[in-house]
Amino acid sequence: MDGSQGMGWHSDDEPEMLPFGAIASVSLGAERKFVFKHKKLNTKVELWLAPGSLLVMKGMTQRHWLHSLPKSKKIKEPRINLTFRTIVS
Repeated sequence: MDGSQGMGWHSDDEPEMLPFGAIASVSLGAERKFVFKHKKLNTKVELWLAPGSLLVMKGMTQRHWLHSLPKSKKIKEPRINLTFRTIVS
């Protein structure tokens, strides 16, 4: 609904997902910070997801990096995220 909601550190590595497949994420609404953190080095990479932006994570991203959407009390506008991934049976 607003910046009071976020998503903690995680990798999208569920067993039913296509190994090393692409994950596409479309961000609509409020601009939000998105952060990557390397699993071993703890190096962080921050970027801002503008309204209408497309973020694509593929290859070894999920194996080596965690990602999160931090909470921010300054953001009062809503945001919707659409995520596309390949599921295998």
